[in-house]
Amino acid sequence: MALAVRGLPTVASSPRRPPKGLLVMSPSRLPRLSMWAACCALGLFGACTSVNTAPAAASLSVRELNIVDEHGQARIRIAAPMPDPKGLKRAVKAYGIQFMNASGQEVGGLGMLDSIGINALCFDSEEGYEAMCMGLIQGKPNITFRHDWKERIVIGVEEGVASIVLHDAKGKPHLKLAVDKDGATRVEEVKPAPASK
Repeated sequence: MALAVRGLPTVASSPRRPPKGLLVMSPSRLPRLSMWAACCALGLFGACTSVNTAPAAASLSVRELNIVDEHGQARIRIAAPMPDPKGLKRAVKAYGIQFMNASGQEVGGLGMLDSIGINALCFDSEEGYEAMCMGLIQGKPNITFRHDWKERIVIGVEEGVASIVLHDAKGKPHLKLAVDKDGATRVEEVKPAPASK
């Protein structure tokens, strides 16, 4: 039996002449042909992948970088400083990462507020206030939950005392559970400071 391959040298296995334009090759040459084709393909692939290869940039310096969704809406922004959320004004400059919803409204972020010593990860309510934040306030760990713009639960460690403080709907503290560095535990009713006259 003979194999027909166009464009390659042939060795006929029978005295019969092949049809015009058709080359005949012995099966014993097929492994060599396969090796030759594989080498050519690898060489061509290597040549194609090395074309237009530029060295990667060692550094990229920008003030703002926006990652957009399939509709072109910025969903993640890295900025220094970060712009204000839609319709709101930041009290202090923040540097870090903003997370936005499909309409471009800020829904959270990772921020560094250098002027007041806060580094935190926060997630915002639909109204735009920080509903949950966890971070460091002047180097001290803190987790805060808010509702309707008011603090409701604050968890933290300060001066070696771990505590949970519960606030009423107006944001006034009422109850504190604390464990100090010596292991002493206490539950305290927190009385609001008297109004100044």
